[in-house]
Amino acid sequence: MAVGAMLLLADKAAPVTFLARDGAEIFFYAPLIGLLIAVAFLGRHQGMPWFGKMENALARLGRRRALSVAVVGVASMLVVLSLSGVAGVPVPKVDDEFSYLLAADTFAHGRLTNPAHPMWMHFETFHTIQQPSYASRYPPGQGLILALGQVLAHPVIGVWLSAALACAAICWMLMGWLTPPRWALIGGFLAILHPEILFWSQRYWGGSVTLAGGALALGGFRRLLSDHRDQHFRPRVRDAALMSVGMSILIICRPYEGGVLILILLTILIIALFVQKKRSLDAVMARVGWPIAVGLIITIGWMGYYNWRVTRDPFRMPQQVYVATYNAAPVFLWQEPPSPPAYHHKQMQDFHMGWELRHYTKQGSFGGLVGGVLGRFLRLVRGDLRLWPLLLAFAAIPWAFKSRWIQLALLIWLLFTAALLQVTWTFFHYAAPAFGLFFVLAVQSLRHLRLWHWHGKPVGLFLARGCLVLSVLSIPHTFWSVAQQNRYVRRNQIISRLQHEGGKHLIVVHYDPSDNNSVEWVYNAADIDNSQIVWARELDAAQDRELLNYFKDRRPWLLQVSRRSTHLVPYSSSSNL
Repeated sequence: MAVGAMLLLADKAAPVTFLARDGAEIFFYAPLIGLLIAVAFLGRHQGMPWFGKMENALARLGRRRALSVAVVGVASMLVVLSLSGVAGVPVPKVDDEFSYLLAADTFAHGRLTNPAHPMWMHFETFHTIQQPSYASRYPPGQGLILALGQVLAHPVIGVWLSAALACAAICWMLMGWLTPPRWALIGGFLAILHPEILFWSQRYWGGSVTLAGGALALGGFRRLLSDHRDQHFRPRVRDAALMSVGMSILIICRPYEGGVLILILLTILIIALFVQKKRSLDAVMARVGWPIAVGLIITIGWMGYYNWRVTRDPFRMPQQVYVATYNAAPVFLWQEPPSPPAYHHKQMQDFHMGWELRHYTKQGSFGGLVGGVLGRFLRLVRGDLRLWPLLLAFAAIPWAFKSRWIQLALLIWLLFTAALLQVTWTFFHYAAPAFGLFFVLAVQSLRHLRLWHWHGKPVGLFLARGCLVLSVLSIPHTFWSVAQQNRYVRRNQIISRLQHEGGKHLIVVHYDPSDNNSVEWVYNAADIDNSQIVWARELDAAQDRELLNYFKDRRPWLLQVSRRSTHLVPYSSSSNL
């Protein structure tokens, strides 16, 4: 269940859902973009002196690189906080979010995992392993930043911080890829406004931490290659160290996608640095090789320790345990499907043997494979281009490609995307490690658009400035879109009610057996026994009596769930249906 209930809709109505959302956004932006183009070609172009003053101010700020990165980070935090002020504090809704919050709760209490619960079969849920320990299936990176937020006050603080750090990291990365530095500053501000980053800043399932790691890796990589034709150029240890930090973040957040990007960058770096005879091997290892190697060794060693604590095997990730226990379809398209697992609950069987396996099976034929890969590729491209005004900038991308650095950025993105499309299902936050390259391409295209003249008119300059203005004007639409998805959910209403009543509660969830793929309800904190509210699946009468006896100090409830309605009633001996 890649993203829980959202995927249930994506399977049955994905084309309608995405077309409706894209249609609404295009309907919002198309008139503005059309008006901008018309004015650019038909207007008198008397100039915008106020815009020139802003550009001069950005140029002065851009020369102070550290301050520029800090300004982008602070500005991102202000926008993110404003968004949460309008839309409300994010409420977890999909299964991935609850799994990451379980990891955060575990880490915030000073543990890497939790003991398996005696009643674990009642607590099985998506993206969570119950044996040999009780933990999230996901790598620890996102859980760690959420744990920081939880320690400070609330996990959402970690989400906000990660968004601000990601935008600051993009600004720093662009300073290595683009000159003069004011263009990196503009790219950083575009990252602040990008709808995908703003959506990630209001969700617990991640994206921003991985984006920050990818930006550090890409920024350090580019600096280590800077002016490599100059025999006096010496790679800096600081750049290698920051690249190593970025790669470490990628490993602890998204090992496969991050590992692919790391492999691509290291391969190019080795070829570029070691092939040149004018460099000594010892100097390259001292300044580049050892800082990267030490960082990777420490990170991989710590991940092995984490795996050992969670799965009892340093070479077996929690993700692998979950896949072996529940998945009916392989992770990669070229793998054979496993033997059907033995499920204890109809809801988990319905999903894994339904949507998950069906999505894999549909790509078994040549036509299905082409359609599936193309659809997932377009999903990734669409995610990049969600800041629709930048489409105008990409009109100048053929000229931008004259730069060998832009050619390199595109090559890295294509190799990364090709590896990503090997996965059976692909969503945009999977591509977060290489998302920073989009801003390299977008800003460079914007620079070339700016130079275009038409019959002596500075049409390109007007369009480039207009792109930036429309990007700023996109904020209200993005805020509204996030607010629409941030509605108060029924589960939180029940939690609020029981917390108001006080005491400890046990909620036994009964799913209507005639329904398929009902929204999941059973999620618990890291310390189940000491939680105020415990959510448990209904099993048979004997197992339910054992559950009630185990939690005899709690007030029991029965939650009756169907596709059409949800009812919470006091539990009685006759409640077992």
